Parts: sequence; C-alpha cells; structure tokens
Amino acid sequence: MMTNTINSNDSNTITNSSETEITTNTTEALDADSAQAIAKLLDMQQRYDSDLEQTKPSRLRVLSIEGSDPIGGAGTMADMKAFTAQGVFGYAAMTSVLAQNTQGVTDIVNVEPSFLLAQLKAVSDDADIDAMKIGMLGTPELVDTVRLWLEELLRDYEARGKLRPAIVLDPVMYAKSGDRLLTAEAERALTTLIPLVDIITPNVMELAALDAMSHETKLDSKSSHGKIDGNKPSATAMTSDTPAKTRHSVPHAPKSYGDIERLATSVAAHFGVAVYAKGGALALNGSAECTDILAVPASYGETGTTDTTTTDQPTGPVSKQPAASVTVTRIEGAAVHTRNVHGTGDTLSSTLAALRPQCDDWIETAKQAKAWMTGAIAAADNLHVGHGHGPVDFTWQHSPTGLSFTEDYWRRTAEIRKRIATMPFLERMLDGTLPLDDFSFYLHQDDIYLTDYTSLLALASSRAADPHERAFFADAASYGLEEGLTFHRQWYREHGFDVGRAPMNETTAAYLGHEHRFTDTGSYSALVAVVMPCYWVYSVVGQEMEAQVRERRLDLGHHPYGLWIRMYSDPGFASRTLEELRICDRLAGSATMADYNRMMDAALGSTEHEYRFFNQALTRHA
Repeated sequence: MMTNTINSNDSNTITNSSETEITTNTTEALDADSAQAIAKLLDMQQRYDSDLEQTKPSRLRVLSIEGSDPIGGAGTMADMKAFTAQGVFGYAAMTSVLAQNTQGVTDIVNVEPSFLLAQLKAVSDDADIDAMKIGMLGTPELVDTVRLWLEELLRDYEARGKLRPAIVLDPVMYAKSGDRLLTAEAERALTTLIPLVDIITPNVMELAALDAMSHETKLDSKSSHGKIDGNKPSATAMTSDTPAKTRHSVPHAPKSYGDIERLATSVAAHFGVAVYAKGGALALNGSAECTDILAVPASYGETGTTDTTTTDQPTGPVSKQPAASVTVTRIEGAAVHTRNVHGTGDTLSSTLAALRPQCDDWIETAKQAKAWMTGAIAAADNLHVGHGHGPVDFTWQHSPTGLSFTEDYWRRTAEIRKRIATMPFLERMLDGTLPLDDFSFYLHQDDIYLTDYTSLLALASSRAADPHERAFFADAASYGLEEGLTFHRQWYREHGFDVGRAPMNETTAAYLGHEHRFTDTGSYSALVAVVMPCYWVYSVVGQEMEAQVRERRLDLGHHPYGLWIRMYSDPGFASRTLEELRICDRLAGSATMADYNRMMDAALGSTEHEYRFFNQALTRHA
C-alpha cells in the first residue's frame, strides 16, 4: 500500500531505543501542513462519528424568503428547484406575488408584513433551519419584518446552543436591464440586514449602488456594530438623515472584471461582509469569460466567514466591523452565450445557501456553485420555456444526498470499519504476536498490489483536467512505487525473508480486478473513488494503532512492525489522504446521479476488498 516516510539512503537511521525516530536527508521536523492535515482528518472523522450517534436528518434544511414567479425560473420557484438540485430540503416564506414570465413583470402584490411574519414564524417555530436565502423585499416594512424576525431567531439559536444558519442575502435592487426595483427608502432599509448575514450576491448595478451607499453612510459611534438591540438598525446601515435625493442617481455599472474586483473589495471592507459579485453582465455583453469575484473580509478568517465552518458555526449574531483587509478570489469560468438567463441571480444565491453547510468555506462553496450554475446555464437552451429570456435547467444533474461524498461513504462503511478495527490480523500486528511469516506473506501480496495500484494513480494523473490534481496523482504514483517497495525489501532483509516476488493470491487478484472494472469505464471520478479507500482505510488503521501505542506505552523501537505503524500514522500520509478526500468531494459535487452512484460503488467495493486483503494472511491455509 501507499507509504510515506521510509527511504533507503544512508542518511536514514533506525535505532533500538524507545525514542526511535525515522529521519530523512531533507528534514527532521514534521511539515507544518502535514501536522495540520492529520488534525483535520481526525477532526473530520470525529465529526462524522458524532453525527452517527445523533439523529441526523437525511437532508439539510434551507429557507427561501422570496417573491414568486409563476413561470418557474426565478424567485421562490427557482429556490425550491435549486435546493432540490443540491440535495437539501427547502422551506419558503413568500414576500410578494408576481405576474411574471420570461418577457417581464406585469404586476406585483407585496404581502402584508404581518402575513410575512406569520409565514416566517410558522417555519422557525416548528423546524430547524441550516441555511437561508433572503431575496426580494419590496418595501421597507418587509425588510424590517425580516430583520426583526432574524434577530430574534439568532438570539434563540444562541441561547439554545444551536448552529447558526448560513445566511445569503441577494440584494434585489436593480434588474439586469438596469431598472431600479426599490425606492431609496427601501434600499436604505435593506442595508440594515447586511450585518446579520454572511454573504451578499449583488449584480454589477447593485454592487455599484452599494459602493456608492458605503461612501454616503455615517457610522454611528454609539452603535453596537451588529449586536442585537431590538428595533435599532446596525451601524453600517445608511442613517435616516441621508438625503434621499442622493440615492436617486443611477450608479455607473463596472465595465471590467478589474472594476468589479475593486468595488467588491470596497463593499466587503466597508460592510464587513463577504461579497460574491456576479460578472454575468460582462458575459452577456460579449466577454469570452464569465468571472465572478469573491471578496472576504480579513475578520472572517481563512474559512471565508467568521468561524462559520461546517464544524463550528457561531451560535449567535456576528459583529460586523469594517475590515482592514479583504481576500479576493476570482471564480473563473467560460461564458455561456445564451439569452436564457432568467432567474440566474436568484438561483445562484439559493445554490450558495444550499451548498455552504456542505463545504469548508465560502471559496469552496463559491466554486461548486459556479460549476453547477455553468452547467445549468449551458443546458438552458434545450428547455424551450417562454418566448423571452428563459430559465436555466435545474435538472441538468442530480445529487442523491445533501451529505458530502466522504461523509456519505463514512456512514455507509460504519460496519465494515468496525470489522477492520477488530480483525485479528491487525490486533496481532499491534501487540507483536503476529507470526513474521504471515506478515511476510501480506507484504509480498502488497508488492503485487502496489505495483498495479501506482499505475492506476499514474492513470488518474493523465486523466485529471485540474493541474493540481494531475501533479498530486503523479507524485503519489512515483512516491508510492519507490518508497513502498523500498520499505518492503528493507523489512524482508532485516527479518531474514526472501525478497523475491511471490505468486499472486486470489484475494489480491480479486481486488485488482475490482479496481480495473471501474478504471476501464474511462471515468476519472470512478478511478479517483476506487483508489480512495487504500488511502483512508490505512490512515484510519494507522491513527488507531498510534493511539493504542501511546495508551499501552509500546516500544516501537523494539516492535517487529513498528516501522509499518509509524508509516501509516505519519502526518505526511494523513496529508495525502486528506487531499484525496477533497478531490473525491469535489468530483462528487458536480457528478450526475449515475456518476455519483458509480463513485460510491467503487469506493464501497474497495473498502470490502481492503478487509479481505488484510485478512488473507490468516486465511490462506483455510
């Protein structure tokens, strides 16, 4: 199997003391990234395990606060379809009812604020909310209703120790045409929501307007900067004494991606909120690319939002201070030239809300949302809905679950992982009672397997479109073959066994046959999934053995299998495992239902074969 730290050069030393350390000629200190990787891997496994012990819903629950669209391409209807496409269950509170189709809006009726509040409380009083998307709020009264309800909800979640929902605000202020959709008073009211949300998704006109408003606002030095105090607007909202006439001038939309980046950075810094600035307007004007800009204030940290990760979301309202610096990420993509872009803004924001609890940070969320949107827009021309600007195709692919691929896999393999953890082969290896000839047999079969396995890693490198993944698999193939076989031969010599090649056992042949069945489909995602358990199973085994070594105070320096235990508990191996898991999740996130199921079948089959591969050393005489 894959190895990580043993080299055969003369600079490496192996001693017989309990303080034995394996060193290389490159470094004696653990790489910081590798040390972080093993911590992250352990954290992920513990989180998945804790979820197994809880009654967890099969789907995340996401709320849409939006207006309607009878043609089905925007508003609430788009949100529900986007939620389903991302494997989450959707709630809806409707803010307005529109007479609308692909050619425009002919009439609109805003609901009474009291009725909107009744809808919101009907959801929050009865059900948990993991994320929400806030869209069209046509009047200041509707904005106030949502803000007051949201403040109360966040207080309640904080008091009860519940995870704070990820909150996306689509500031519906201007249509794609540039037409104003809100009054100046409603625009000012809308800014009072910004301190309560995690990210906003303005189009180019809205971005320009928000930037202009940021220069006009007056910071109230007595404000609590986002702390909840009843009806009081937050500090970054426009103050009531701002002259209304200053808000009636139509802002100048940015004309380049550089302009969008500059404005997004400015808005993110001023309002203290992440900004996903949509560049679709430039693509509609003929640009060959369609790049969106993600601007995240430094106060949000590296994860993209203030401690709002899937493992540790804040449990109350977040203080939003103007940021000293902003991290900008370009979410690049090719332009899809189509007139069918009805509802793309609504769809993007609801997709971000659905994906955020499933991702590590806003960067990952944005990239997944962008990839999905590109596919949905590319498939739009085949829908033939209406005679104007048609909607995107929400059903261009299907997600089978709201869980990440790796968490879905972890849940499905709970029983087999228990079998692996308690199998006699590994227990005897740990306590040192496993006969050396049984371990030698296992290593000889591993020689055969590893030679073929590394060829699959090289094939994965050749199939990868992403340069980083291409380099990762190429390095893994080279490293695994050289270091793995070197370690095996070193162990043979030290324990007096023949280094020569042994015949292939039927268990090894069955495992290789399984891997090649999925590899021969030509699918890159299936290939990545079928090789994944060789990483994760060995990493889990290594971690568990290392924990037992510490608990039992075993002396690995005198242990016949100490080097093997060190290899698979090494942070460097955990780092490689973590990267493999990230690639699996990325591929599964954009997979069709059929592709996802193929990936899962490949991974589950490999896990069963891993159990049999370990076990064959003890069953070969049966």
